[in-house]
Amino acid sequence: MSNHTGITRSAIHRDHALITPESHVPIVFPQWPGCESVVLISPEMGAKFSQMLVKCNAGASMTPLSSADEVFILVQSGAVVVECEGKNTAAQADDFFFLPADTPWKLTSDSATLLLFSKPFVSCDLPQPGMLHRSLKDVPAEPFLGDPGALLQVLLPDDPAYDWGINLFEFVPGGTLPQVECHFMEHGLLLLAGQGVYRLGDRWYPVTAGDAIWMGPYLLQWYAATGKENSRYIYYKEMNRPPVPARQP
Repeated sequence: MSNHTGITRSAIHRDHALITPESHVPIVFPQWPGCESVVLISPEMGAKFSQMLVKCNAGASMTPLSSADEVFILVQSGAVVVECEGKNTAAQADDFFFLPADTPWKLTSDSATLLLFSKPFVSCDLPQPGMLHRSLKDVPAEPFLGDPGALLQVLLPDDPAYDWGINLFEFVPGGTLPQVECHFMEHGLLLLAGQGVYRLGDRWYPVTAGDAIWMGPYLLQWYAATGKENSRYIYYKEMNRPPVPARQP
């Protein structure tokens, strides 16, 4: 849809960003024929990970953009087939995959929309996890810190071999995070349903379904759900590894 006003809710700052749908610009990568990708978060903005939305059209296929990257894919709509570790796995909406680094894989689809997180794998003394395929409906939703108004689904296993976590939060209207958080772990977030207000640093942003957020290290952050329906968002964070040295200029 054309926008002749120059107005957007998107906002980009040194330590955080809000990217809203009216700002999306798709791109086609040669490695992903038949796919239109919107890069929401990437190292170019200072993040150590990438977050993308991918629309798969007829005959679409995807392979790793970097062999060093591990990848998480949530199927938001449609259907896909993922070939990895000698298996062909069919998946539909609300299914998700973890695909390990240094492991060939291929995704094919004739129609699907995907959310993708990727980052270089940070190794430790434990073996790297293998491919994982699950559905959101199979992951229990637990009250966060005992609060039934904030339900948390932990999508990747609670295992120190994983160097990241991908979780899904659901809040009743009026539900909030229990504290203003501040930590070294980054977040990449996509609001899947509902609406709310996100505090990012000293700014307060109304957010709604389809909005994406990057939260850099040590950013003050807090969320409150508003409106008349539950809000849900999926987010990435670093896990099980100490802070890494800052990049040199």
